Amino acid sequence: MLHIKGHILHVLARGDALWDDELCDLVCTEYGLTGEYWRGTVRLTLTDLYSGGLLDEVDTGIAEDGDRLRVRFRVNDFGRERMRQSGLLTEGAQQ
Repeated sequence: MLHIKGHILHVLARGDALWDDELCDLVCTEYGLTGEYWRGTVRLTLTDLYSGGLLDEVDTGIAEDGDRLRVRFRVNDFGRERMRQSGLLTEGAQQ
């Protein structure tokens, strides 16, 4: 399987922006991971990709439980370029 960071980039490069909790659910389900440790790992990975300039924050909001901030991310042009350079995105892939 592709590493989690690469998988998150693939998911975001295929379509519209997604909320961080949607990405956590998706990654944990697809990789068979459970628990707050893994959800935290996905959120940390999103923070890493955002701070590295590969993702844009397109929206924020408060979670339904009112306990935390939600962030919606999208891959930006720099992120797509880095994906191409690393072999994660081929020229024929959706842009």
